Amino acid sequence: MKNHRWTHNLSLMGLGTTNLWNGPDSRKEEVFLTAIREYGIRVIDTAEMYGRAEEGAAGILEKAGRENIFLIDKILPGNVTEEGFERSLERSLKRLGTDYIDLYLLHWREDADLELLVRKMEAAKQSGKIREWGVSNFDTKDLRDLMKYTDHVFANQVFYSVYERGIEVELLPFMREHGIHPISYSALGSGYISHPNIRDNERVMRLCAKWQVEPEAVLLRRITEEDVLALFSTSSLNHLRQNLSAVPEESIRELFEALDEEFPAPDHKYPLVKI
Repeated sequence: MKNHRWTHNLSLMGLGTTNLWNGPDSRKEEVFLTAIREYGIRVIDTAEMYGRAEEGAAGILEKAGRENIFLIDKILPGNVTEEGFERSLERSLKRLGTDYIDLYLLHWREDADLELLVRKMEAAKQSGKIREWGVSNFDTKDLRDLMKYTDHVFANQVFYSVYERGIEVELLPFMREHGIHPISYSALGSGYISHPNIRDNERVMRLCAKWQVEPEAVLLRRITEEDVLALFSTSSLNHLRQNLSAVPEESIRELFEALDEEFPAPDHKYPLVKI
């Protein structure tokens, strides 16, 4: 089995930019900069389909220092064409105000030409416009199809949280076997899909009170403990501080046992959940 540990010196948590849909916002920007400067967060995730989020991210990159950020961006499957790929990449670079993207992902598979994708991604990597490339929302079969054309897929970003653990059955072991770095989006759950609320679980909340920890911080720690880079979004400094608050090492075993029993992984494979 290949070593699946992250090969970059990154925080294993990062911030998504869907809340920058309408572009630059000084109040929301403060949340990102606090995460970077006070908590050592280095990963910022955006996409060309997130409205004006790339423009919003540009100000964060400038103020935080481009060299301090590992930037993830995504291309839509409909733009993976001979001419569309370069146009899309150049537009994103311009909006972001940078000359390179650290990790460029295909946002989802749809009917994208995977052979063309590999060729275009590798060319962009050779040109220095991207440092690494990967995919998002790919299930095991999708990855197998992609790997007919390449033996190097840096990462796969998927919906994964304590509430939605389907990838643990087959997809996550497959990614580990093939050295594909796992990234979780909506690592605290999503308002777009029905799931429990950790604060409604009496057992977990009782233990959080015992150890004086925030439940959201425990959820994120549970994801990163699997060596999965956990992405979440927030526009609130208070929520940011809750999410990134410390979880004492001596509390981990008891808290994780409770999470695994209250929100167990499935015992069978089912199609990858996407939002």
